[in-house]
Amino acid sequence: MYKVLNIEGKEYHLEYSIEASLYADCVSSLTSLMVEIETASSEKNIKDVLKGVSNIPQTALVLFYAGLMEAHGDHSDGDGTVRSMQDAKHILSAYLKEHKDDGTGNFYSVLEMCIQQMTEDDFFNLVGLSAMIAQKSKTRKMPQDHKRPSEK
Repeated sequence: MYKVLNIEGKEYHLEYSIEASLYADCVSSLTSLMVEIETASSEKNIKDVLKGVSNIPQTALVLFYAGLMEAHGDHSDGDGTVRSMQDAKHILSAYLKEHKDDGTGNFYSVLEMCIQQMTEDDFFNLVGLSAMIAQKSKTRKMPQDHKRPSEK
């Protein structure tokens, strides 16, 4: 399905399916941000946490653009209103201005909205990320160095 956003009097559909999955920057931006923040917070490195947070605006823009591509991209099924990252940036800027007073007019809220829609659209399963995470957790080996020699 998709999320309907009304921005500057125009209806935009935010959807994460084929077009978004084929846009490599979408998946790589999201996973990079998550890995940076997770690694930094597990190491309790404030500098790296802040570095990860500083990537939120760019990541939000990339995910927003990817979500607009299905219905509004420059392809046979899109309406052609979002032909570039610059077009998405203009629409996102208008969204942020229109929502500055309701608590959703910030990059973090846009990022959350995009990730929530990705979940609803089963995007992580579509790109294989869910299967990769499940496989990795199955194959994760327990460290053997904490066992006595007779248990190894």
